[in-house]
Amino acid sequence: MSHARDLPARPSLDALRKQAKRLARDAAAGSGEALARVNAQLPGAKLPLSNRDAQLVVAREYGFAGWSALTAEVQKRLGNALGWAASQAKVAIHNENYDQLLALLAEYPTLVSWHEGDQTLLDSTTSYAMDCSEPERERTYTRPVAAEMLIDAGATVERKTWMHVIKTGASGMLHMLARKNAIPRTLAVLAALGDDSAVRAWLEQSEHDSAEESADERSVVSHAFLIACRFKHIDIALLLLDRLIALDPDRRLVRYSAGPDASIGVPK
Repeated sequence: MSHARDLPARPSLDALRKQAKRLARDAAAGSGEALARVNAQLPGAKLPLSNRDAQLVVAREYGFAGWSALTAEVQKRLGNALGWAASQAKVAIHNENYDQLLALLAEYPTLVSWHEGDQTLLDSTTSYAMDCSEPERERTYTRPVAAEMLIDAGATVERKTWMHVIKTGASGMLHMLARKNAIPRTLAVLAALGDDSAVRAWLEQSEHDSAEESADERSVVSHAFLIACRFKHIDIALLLLDRLIALDPDRRLVRYSAGPDASIGVPK
């Protein structure tokens, strides 16, 4: 018995899912037709039929190797191929399936500029956990290899993305972004990287600023100071603290923990 089918010009993915569920239900009920369909496309399938196997049967009935290929064709016919490709790319990033990610980037080059709201594919390579300061946590929750692949393909690292990397303390990811020249060398970034000479150069340059600029400098230096503490760059934190005191010597100091073995003051 042949069950070859033609996919409609504008297919419904929801309808296809319902077909698979109905097939699994009918096969579990002992329907001869359903069992014959399963045996034709998936000989030796175990019953009760899993939803995944039911979807595979339906996909093969429409002439596709698997459910992923069928859904890709559906999205193409509906004009949402890029959205489908982005969803597959996010799965590939999470699973560290870099061959699949490369294939998707080759087939859909505009993935590098894809947005869903304010989210980009690069955001999928950063951590959803808020603390990646330990190497093992960073290895678990970040995907620097995928990020580098996207950057090499032309993706732009937005400010919110690299700021999130700093906020989570993902040092390895941050150094990769710096190595790819994908982030600006702001004082906050330099402090997070632990670039002592660059921080000193920034401070030396700012010494000649006007009084108005100095007011802005206090905010910038204060932010960089907290980041240096976050990354446990104690020498840089102390250097920035000295500048904060110089900018406003009348402000009182409170104690601020910069790491397990250090405690330094921060102006209040």
